[in-house]
Amino acid sequence: MKISIPKPSKRRFQTGTTAFATIAVAVVLAVGANLFVNALPQSVTKIDISESELYTLGESTKTVAQGLVQPVHIYYLVQEGHQDASVETLLDRYTEQSKQISWEIKDPAVYPTFAQNYDNAQEGSVIVTSGDKYQVLSIYDLYQYNYDPTTGGYTTSFDAENQITSALRYVSQEETPIVYQLKGHNEAPLSLSITDRMKQQNLTTQDLNLLNLEAVPEDAAAVVMAEPQKDLTEHEAQLLRAYLDKGGNLLLFSGLTKNELPNLNALLKEYGLIRSGGLVTETDESKIYGKFPNVLLPNISQNSLMQGVDTEGYVILENCEGILVDEQTPENVMVTKLLTTSDQAVSKTNWKELSTWEKEEGDLEGQFSLGVWAEKTTEETTSNLVWFTSASLLNDKLDILVNGNNSAVVLSFTGQLAGQNMDSLGIAAKPVGMEYLVVPAEDAARWNLICMYLLPAAALIVGIVVAVKRRKA
Repeated sequence: MKISIPKPSKRRFQTGTTAFATIAVAVVLAVGANLFVNALPQSVTKIDISESELYTLGESTKTVAQGLVQPVHIYYLVQEGHQDASVETLLDRYTEQSKQISWEIKDPAVYPTFAQNYDNAQEGSVIVTSGDKYQVLSIYDLYQYNYDPTTGGYTTSFDAENQITSALRYVSQEETPIVYQLKGHNEAPLSLSITDRMKQQNLTTQDLNLLNLEAVPEDAAAVVMAEPQKDLTEHEAQLLRAYLDKGGNLLLFSGLTKNELPNLNALLKEYGLIRSGGLVTETDESKIYGKFPNVLLPNISQNSLMQGVDTEGYVILENCEGILVDEQTPENVMVTKLLTTSDQAVSKTNWKELSTWEKEEGDLEGQFSLGVWAEKTTEETTSNLVWFTSASLLNDKLDILVNGNNSAVVLSFTGQLAGQNMDSLGIAAKPVGMEYLVVPAEDAARWNLICMYLLPAAALIVGIVVAVKRRKA
């Protein structure tokens, strides 16, 4: 008895082959699509939908990152599993901007002695390095915590972009300009916030006492005098004069003082600047803060050294002396008014025995400059003398009242006189918070009905219909 074995259908074989080929093509396409997506930058695959754009780098940062010419490596000092997703995402964004930037996690549990190489950095720190230069950013640098008097709580801001970009600028520049603060005349100290932000500008601050020196240090990018209460000696005045003649930069924040300052005044007059000799008060109420005519909101001029300043905002100054421009100003000196009063301001010459805010006999009236920039040009050099008649620009409490515009004036002038590029500065901290979607009760009930009942019912009906059709087929 013969048993006939049916031969496989050619059609069935072809159908199987086609199905296998289709599956193979689908797998290849899926793998290719996955590889393609993985190759895309995270800025494309992970869209920043945060309201404050926490993970979106600004143009200032892109300018710094894309201008790097030497490798920069960043270490994130944190235990595996305890990373801050915001910090990691931001570091990834930096690597997308420049091939010179790379980063990695350093787990202190795995590398217990690593932090000793970088000022014993604490866990959570970001360490930016390039060659032998580095800067450590602690968790308290990356985040700002500010007290909110309206709620009694604290608001949190993400300042990582500002800090990391400043560190990139610091480690990538070969030289760090030095700003010397003159000492020996009962000067006011620069606040910690000012010196910290100067550091972000890649500036180093050092004290300078000229009494036993023969010259201002040659590496001085600028010299700052903050509210001197005593006069310069003739020796000190001569050293500053020689420094300026070589193209130096002097930034002066003066204040009312009962002491005579003839040597300093003589140096100022060489730049066409004269003290008004009195306390400036305002009669225009729109130009004062509160009810005190000696707390001023001056006009802010627009010029090349005001790049980091909100000229449409406010600067607040208190207890100012007016500046007058000498009619016999040398031809090679150009004076630019930076901060000015209204035309109705008064200079109280008898301010030491002040009894009234009203104008009295002997008082001067008119517009006064409260900040000027005098530029002296010779065939060989150009020197700059910037003078503000109140050290309140350095006051942190007053700075808060004008949203940081006081310190912006100080930092803008200091940075530019020291030769820094201000285009890459001024990155604001970004608020961190949860935004809630408020839905009216009626809409909430409607969406609850749709999501919990109608959509599942529709899916069930479609499934039944498809199943019935397949059975009949």
